[in-house]
Amino acid sequence: MLKKNQIVLTVLAVMIAVAGYLTYTGANKDLLNAGTDNVIDENTGLMDISDEDILAENKALQDANAGDPATDETNGQPGEAVLTGSNNTSVIDFMAEIQLNREQVRTKNKETLLEIINNTNISDEQKQTAIDNMVKMTEYAEKENATETLLSTKGFENTVVSINDNSVDVVIGMTEITDAQRAQIEDIVKRKTEVPAEYIVISLMPKE
Repeated sequence: MLKKNQIVLTVLAVMIAVAGYLTYTGANKDLLNAGTDNVIDENTGLMDISDEDILAENKALQDANAGDPATDETNGQPGEAVLTGSNNTSVIDFMAEIQLNREQVRTKNKETLLEIINNTNISDEQKQTAIDNMVKMTEYAEKENATETLLSTKGFENTVVSINDNSVDVVIGMTEITDAQRAQIEDIVKRKTEVPAEYIVISLMPKE
């Protein structure tokens, strides 16, 4: 009987131990699975969030750069500076062409007058008239230069003044001026050329 009881106790002890082991193993397995699922879910969530964050961040960066003169392709590149320089060059070229045309006309007139003066078949009276016109053209050139210089000191740069017998043509290297500026230009031209304001014609650069 004692041996049977010992056997029964031993078997029960073994069964309890096995049951405890199985319970412990099952619990660890469930915990491991649960932890694995959590890790997978967290990793999946992190992947999703990372993609969205990257897209959102890129979009925000693009929007910010679009209005940032330091990074925007239109504002940040030297394009605008080149454009400004290009406009300034256009003004200089435009005014230089007008001045060149004035000088070419004047040179041609001087050549004609010289031909009259040197022509032995021309009367002395005609020669004197040609000489007077030559002197007048020289005076015109001096007055034009003085007027342009004064206008430049007053802020009206790239200006061409052309004096004719009956009027003065003034071309300003600007696309628009105020009434006060126009009055100032007329006053300067009138004083330096001694031509009345009603005979002064002010022209501006054409707008692009």
